[in-house]
Amino acid sequence: MTSRTHVIYLPGLGDRYDPMRCFFLRAWSLYGVRVTMIPMRWSSDESYDAKRARVLSALDMLNNERIVLMGESAGGSMAVSVFAAQSGVVAGAMTLCGKNTRSDNVSPRIYAHNPAFRESMQQAETLVKTLRPKQSEQFVSIVPLYDPTVPVAETLIPGCQKMTLPLVGHLVAILAMLTIYAPLLARRARKLSR
Repeated sequence: MTSRTHVIYLPGLGDRYDPMRCFFLRAWSLYGVRVTMIPMRWSSDESYDAKRARVLSALDMLNNERIVLMGESAGGSMAVSVFAAQSGVVAGAMTLCGKNTRSDNVSPRIYAHNPAFRESMQQAETLVKTLRPKQSEQFVSIVPLYDPTVPVAETLIPGCQKMTLPLVGHLVAILAMLTIYAPLLARRARKLSR
């Protein structure tokens, strides 16, 4: 097995930001990790199962690499689901302002505009209960000091590691995590994959 860490990045809502996400994630190779972003296309009519299948297909193609899932905001729910079901394949998971719990605390309007997100949240909440303590320790929730969009308490799963950065807000925090804090997050991903 090679020592390379490969981050599978699962973006949140706001498909129009994908080109910007890709642009920033390309620089992560400077910090010793390879990143593949899997577009979630949350606002499309594509089913949850089709979105999840895209993630699983990417995992199947990455032989001899240590994989860390990284879910951003709504992508956190997909990261939780895949990590819980694929913990033998995935070395760890991280979420950036991840919406990982409380499917009941999402506006019906958001679910209406992003149909598969509801099922992703429900699957995450079901599968997180199957995680063993050792698996939960391989999950890192990266949060700002305050996030009005995804409250910090809703990013945490039982037994996970929590990393708080000196940031406030949701979009601003995610942007800072992808840029200013990229070296720190890449280092944490490499540590998870050891």
